[in-house]
This record gives sequence, C-alpha cells and structure tokens, in this order.
Amino acid sequence: MKIFNLIRLNASAYKVTFDKAVLYYIFLFFNFLVGFRVLLETIFQVIDLALEAIYLGVIFLYLGYRVSKRIFTSNFRLNPFELLLSMLFLLPFLGGFSAYLEWGQPLLYGIGTFRDFYLIFGALIVYNMLRNKEIDISLVEQAWVSVAWFNMILFYGMTFLVDPSQFQETGAAGANELKGGDVYFRFNMSYMFFGSIYYAIKAIMKRKSIYLLYAALFLIYIVFFRLDRTTILVSVGAIGAFFLFRMSLKSKVLNLLKFGIPAILLIVLTLMLFPEEYTKYYVMFSDIFTTVSSVDNTTSEQSIRLTELNIALEYIEKNPWIGSGKVSGQWVEGGFQHFLGFFFISDIGIAGQVFVYGFIGLIVLYSQFLFALFFGLKIGPLKKNVFLMTCQFFLLALFVDSFSNGYLSMYAAHSINAIMVIYYFYEQDKIVRVKNHIEDYNAKAIG
Repeated sequence: MKIFNLIRLNASAYKVTFDKAVLYYIFLFFNFLVGFRVLLETIFQVIDLALEAIYLGVIFLYLGYRVSKRIFTSNFRLNPFELLLSMLFLLPFLGGFSAYLEWGQPLLYGIGTFRDFYLIFGALIVYNMLRNKEIDISLVEQAWVSVAWFNMILFYGMTFLVDPSQFQETGAAGANELKGGDVYFRFNMSYMFFGSIYYAIKAIMKRKSIYLLYAALFLIYIVFFRLDRTTILVSVGAIGAFFLFRMSLKSKVLNLLKFGIPAILLIVLTLMLFPEEYTKYYVMFSDIFTTVSSVDNTTSEQSIRLTELNIALEYIEKNPWIGSGKVSGQWVEGGFQHFLGFFFISDIGIAGQVFVYGFIGLIVLYSQFLFALFFGLKIGPLKKNVFLMTCQFFLLALFVDSFSNGYLSMYAAHSINAIMVIYYFYEQDKIVRVKNHIEDYNAKAIG
C-alpha cells in the first residue's frame, strides 16, 4: 500500500480527501523522526528537543491510560515484548538511585536525566496499533524508509550548504588530523546504517540494480563525508554478514558477479583518480594498530578519551554493580564536568554504560539483543521478508557500534523499534505456520 495512493483529489468539490491511513502514516513518520532523535545533532536541535518534550508527554499519557485500563480490567498478563519494555522502564530509576548514592543528587533529577530514554515506548504504541490491526507492517516499513530518505537528504544538504566549523563548539561538528583535518558534522548515523542495509538487501532479494544505487547513496555519505572508522566498518560488516549467512552459495556467486565485481572496479577507479583519498583512509585505519602499539602515536583526541576512560574505571571499581548514574545539568551547572572536569560518557562506549548503570544495568540493557536473537531465530515462513532482515542486521550493526559509543542509551529507540518489528514478525509467523499446518492436515484428510 503506497502512501501516495491514499491521497485522492475530489475534482467536483475541489478538495483533497485523506484516507485514514494517511494520518497513521504521519504519526509513524513523526514517531520514527522524533523517537530516533534525527534532528538532535543538527542545526535544528532546539526544534528536536521541543518535539521530544511534546512526544514524551504523549507517551506518558498513553502509558497511564494503558496501565489504568489493565488495572480496571484485572488484566496483568504481559507478553515477552511488554516484559522487556517493563524491565527497561526501570533502568532510569537504577541510574537515578546510583547518582543519589554517589553524588548526593536528588532522585527526581537523576531520573529526569534519562527522560529521553523513555522514547522507546513509542515502539509500544506502534506495536499495539499493529496488534489491533489499525495499521499494517507495510505502512510501518514505508514510514521508516521515508524517514531514512529525509535523514539522508538533510545530511547531504547540510554538508554541502552549511559550514560545519561554526558548530565545533557545540559538539555537532569536529575535526581530526587523521581524517584530513577538515571539519565535518558528527551526525547520528543510525538511519544511514539502516538505509544502506535495507537497499543492499532489497537489491539482492529483488534482483534490481536500482536499489543498489540507493544503497550506494547512503554508503557514500558514510564513507566519504562522515569519516568515522567504526561507522564504515559496522555498515559494511552488517551487509557482509547478510551476504555470508543469509544467502545460498549459488546466490553468493551470482550476486558477487553482478554487484561485487563492479563495486570493486569502482573502488579501484576512485583510488586511481583520487590517490589522496587512499592515503587518508590508509592513515585512518592503520592508526588503529599504531595507537595500540605505541603511546607516542596517540593523538590529542585519543589522549582525552584515555583520560575519560581512566576516570570511568576508577568509579566502576568503586560502584561495579549499580554504577554511578548521571549528573543533571539542571542540578549542578555542567553536570559531570562540575565534579570530574572534561568527561562525556558517550566518548568511552561500553565503559561509559557500566559507569552509569553498573554491571546489573548493563545486563538489563543488553538483554534486548538476546531477546531479538531468541525470537528472530524462531521465525520460519516469513524470515525472508526484506524489512525483517533489515531490522535484524540493522540491530547487529547497532550492537557492534554500541561498544564504541553511548548511543544505546542516548538513542535507545533505534534498537527497541527494530526489536518490536522482529517480535511482531515472530507473532505473525506463528499464525502463518498454524494456518499452513491446518491446510496440510485438510489436504491429507481429503486425499
């Protein structure tokens, strides 16, 4: 069902009539745009924060309504997805309590610092809409892909039309001598992961080269404009994992001939025409090994991260199980900087997550990936759906990427929405299998 077919022009009345599904599409677009915090690291940050505040209000009203309804109907049964969300709901309380013990911060301030974490419950709204058949999964896919295109167009537009150097002090832009020294935007790349993975899988499954071009548009930005080693490796790795584990040997050979060889030739041609690019990427990736082998080769940015890591490790040793929480800038100016100087938990990846939540919270936070793996492996007849496979490998990319940054907490809705899709497909797959079983039984009975 294409969204553009849902808007019909009534020529006699000179007005446009909207199908109800259009309103659902607009809501889904809004949910994925705001829940995924697409605008946060852009010049529209103020708008994003305002929209987040409004949507969080809607989410808490919705949760209040759902809980009240269950209490009045004495319905306290939760399915596995609802249990996962209930468990994750408690994480901010753990972080708030930890901050109270370590820093003396009032509990409400501690919980308030995690308010954006509750954007994950936008996935519950979408899930209930699917379960109540108000929308179908194709509309969810359509909205998700639309936001990915919006994301890509916005990033290219800002890169070509806006000077990033004016945003260096805000943290939205940065420069690194290992990446040529040019100033670049530090956009959230999760939707670029999704777009490249989605269209790469679609090109292979549908056997249409046009989708490979779309995938290239997302990948080109990741490789040539974002200039982040982890982002490049994670994106290419997720597509490679799909190629290795979800395709037959025959399909691998055919697609390697069809797509792989032209891609390799294009890379070789690019390196021949722009040899300076080869040098830049060689330095970027070889630095991974030189940094490990020699302290003298450590750049100023890496030195800062090592300092932040050492600070985190001190507090992890002190509070290993429940962590040290987060300090609110509303309570003391500068938040953590008030106590620790220059310190950002997002800089130190999984160590930052242990610093905040402790090992108990880390287990809870990462349990979502075990949840997705458990139910994803149980999907049978529907396992070759392009959107489903994209969410699975997108989730793999987020999992690997989470070890080097704090996005799993800061952008928590990314993974939870992907898990919601996987779990919904699991439920639908069970229905399909029962239906197929009944049909087989009736066919044998008739025979």
